[in-house]
Amino acid sequence: MSSTRQPEEAPEKITASAALNPSRWGTTFTSLKEAEYAWFFAGNIAFFMGMQMQFVLRGFLAYDLTGRATSLAIVSVAIAIPMVLVAPFGGVIADRMNKRNVLIITQAGSSLASLLIAILILAGQIEFWHLVAVSLFTGSLFSVNMPARQALVPNLVPQHKLMNAISLQMGGMNLTRIIAPAMGGLLIAPFGVGWVYMLTTALFTLAVLSEFKLPPHGMVPGGKYGTFREDMGGGFRYILEDPTLRLLMLAALIMPLFAFPVQQLLPVFASDVFSDGSQEQGGLILGVLAAASGVGGLAGALVSANMDAQPAKGKLMFIGGAAMGIFLLAFAWAPVLIFGIIFLVAMGVGQMLFQVTNNTAIQAELPPEIRGRVMSVLMMSFGLMPLGVLPVSLATDAFGPRTAIALSATVLLITMSLMWGLSARLRNLRLNAARQAELSPVQAAVLVAEGKLTQEEADRLTGEAERRAERERERAARVGKTGAGKSAAP
Repeated sequence: MSSTRQPEEAPEKITASAALNPSRWGTTFTSLKEAEYAWFFAGNIAFFMGMQMQFVLRGFLAYDLTGRATSLAIVSVAIAIPMVLVAPFGGVIADRMNKRNVLIITQAGSSLASLLIAILILAGQIEFWHLVAVSLFTGSLFSVNMPARQALVPNLVPQHKLMNAISLQMGGMNLTRIIAPAMGGLLIAPFGVGWVYMLTTALFTLAVLSEFKLPPHGMVPGGKYGTFREDMGGGFRYILEDPTLRLLMLAALIMPLFAFPVQQLLPVFASDVFSDGSQEQGGLILGVLAAASGVGGLAGALVSANMDAQPAKGKLMFIGGAAMGIFLLAFAWAPVLIFGIIFLVAMGVGQMLFQVTNNTAIQAELPPEIRGRVMSVLMMSFGLMPLGVLPVSLATDAFGPRTAIALSATVLLITMSLMWGLSARLRNLRLNAARQAELSPVQAAVLVAEGKLTQEEADRLTGEAERRAERERERAARVGKTGAGKSAAP
């Protein structure tokens, strides 16, 4: 996707009729026409089905083994710690190694870890420390897997399909949020936790098999490498030196900090706000509220899948973020359950529109050789999500869940208004619709490897030559402005 950043220009007006044009909706699943992406998407679904099922299984098993609610927190922390500590290493690995192989190795490791837990359960030898140790291991694998997974998407589709591909990827993840936890919980009673863990092992194995269908070519970016430490620092330096990327990364931190606490407080709303206090009714309502969040995310992803041609990405992000804040505020004061469900769905649509647009804007700006490291910084932000739970939880104990969520929504809206009000870069951020590229990067790489194309022809057919020239112009402009500022300084 070719980008032109023009903070001084007003973005092109986005009308409701343009966003809902029926002819645009025919492109919703266009990325799945690319065979490589279709295999990747299938593996993505299998992988996240297994992961989402394990969220339920892990919590059930931890409480069953200990009888203490704190054990759930311990297991969650064991998963989250590697996201902060290991993710930077995962980013360097994603930029140095073949991304296809990284996915195969990490998903195979997840499959083996799941198999080990299943065997221990079925043999009656499982202990809580086993669960914690395996959680640390799988959290580390996930922290290596996700930067490579995210950085791989732009390689699998032509440049003009990037936002569509990211939307479908995130939509698929939200679909698993709806199906997998319910499936995992329902299967525990008839089959037992051990055999359901076996099912997650099979799902991780299916994900591995799907990655073998990806071509080995075009999975390693070019460029020179320094030491491991230098390359790790290079990702952070790249973000710090690019003012627009800095703002986009900062904006990307907003949603997890405000969305995660809402998910964690859904049990409180289910039992204390929308139910009569009975455990049975509270559990049913919790399932409905959780499903509503997933449905909203899926619907938002489908809307975003048709937004490739809309250039005013800054405005799209603001619309999505503002919608999330407004409907989160409405959810906090919803008088009855049905309104709470509607507001959660609408909130999920806004959240997904923001996140997909933000992710697309970031990925479209990145050269392939740095993409994994930048994605790893985003991965670290997910490890920081629990930080947002503490103040909202304290406010809940002090003022009640409605007031706590209302305060959170208000802070989100103020933060969004300040960021977009004070930053012309975010307000006027544009990514002009990319020209129709004839090949995806991996398709071109295969033809180069077979001797059917030269590298120069491949760069032209994928649009990489055009994007590289644009990045060089932007870099030269930044250097020129920095030099001018220094020469004008007293």
